[in-house]
Amino acid sequence: MLYLPYAGLYRVMSVEINPVFIPEDMGLERTPNARDAFAPGELVNFDHKTLFYDVFIDEKDSSLVAIGPPGLNLHGYMESATLVVNGKKIPFSLSEHEEHKLSFMKARVEPADDYEVVFQFEGFHVTHRLKGLSVPVGKSVLVAISKNNRVEWISDWVDFYSANYNLDEIYIYDNGSDNVDELERELAGRAHIIRWGYPYGPPGKRFNKFAQPGALNHCLHRFAKDGVLFNFDIDELLIANRQDIDRDVEKNGTLYLASYNVPFVKLDKSSYSYYDFCHREARRKKSARKFVCRYDAVDIISQHNTWTYRKLLFKKRLKRNKPERLESRRGFFMHFLGITTNWQPGLEKLKEVPLDTLVRDPSHIDMRPKGD
Repeated sequence: MLYLPYAGLYRVMSVEINPVFIPEDMGLERTPNARDAFAPGELVNFDHKTLFYDVFIDEKDSSLVAIGPPGLNLHGYMESATLVVNGKKIPFSLSEHEEHKLSFMKARVEPADDYEVVFQFEGFHVTHRLKGLSVPVGKSVLVAISKNNRVEWISDWVDFYSANYNLDEIYIYDNGSDNVDELERELAGRAHIIRWGYPYGPPGKRFNKFAQPGALNHCLHRFAKDGVLFNFDIDELLIANRQDIDRDVEKNGTLYLASYNVPFVKLDKSSYSYYDFCHREARRKKSARKFVCRYDAVDIISQHNTWTYRKLLFKKRLKRNKPERLESRRGFFMHFLGITTNWQPGLEKLKEVPLDTLVRDPSHIDMRPKGD
């Protein structure tokens, strides 16, 4: 797992992220959320040191936005920081979302051509020199996090969604792939690769895996403002009509989609992709839905759900937008178990399944871009 043990500019294509870390030589660090139990050696890939994944200036709103993992034991320490922008101390709000594995810092800033942003923490400080961003507005974007997936898989995935869903931008948050340079070359002009090399989180520890919710919410707030976000992984192809999606998302804010597993079946070749598999399970899965959502209808998103602030009595509370009433009646996505690096072998995604137990469904093949 690639780790970014410094605070500074990390530039990928046209995308800049500006992280904030606790110095490696400083004894202070985040401790795990106690809602997960840990045995010795199970803290692999836990994010001890990241305070913010990215800090940016939204010119339209004249605001500074910082998105990071939950502070947990560091929350009070972060609240006591001083924020200085262009030599002036400014107030900020810091919201902690332990359940959603996120934190947000927001502050109003005076418009300027350049911004010197200084985070003064007890024991260290971090300086970023930022430009105001014309944050994309009204875009339809697709987002996924990926590590070490084959370049040809990702290329096919990008082309499938681009051809069928009239997307403006595609953002792939690369979590430290060995082939990221090749991936950037292959997808130049077709997708943005953001090097999101933060520790993903310990396997099987739900409350301590931060990198994916961080990537999804970063994309929502930085690249999908006043637009629409499609949330589907590299091993998932959406089978739906774009006009139906637009209508349902405009009406309800979130459209959830259930899935069919497409199991791995024995092939006579080692190089394969989605179009080599056309048999799925008969039963539709509703336990791991994905979604398309409208930015102005949601506040936080997770891997499988969207959440919106609603006023209850005298307080605003985040409430889950319940899939039971927002699920697509016609659309679904196909989850290709063979499109995997097998990084979690216990899930047995590469276990071969006899064809006579499956249903033939070439929906994705019918939607394959011409010329592929």
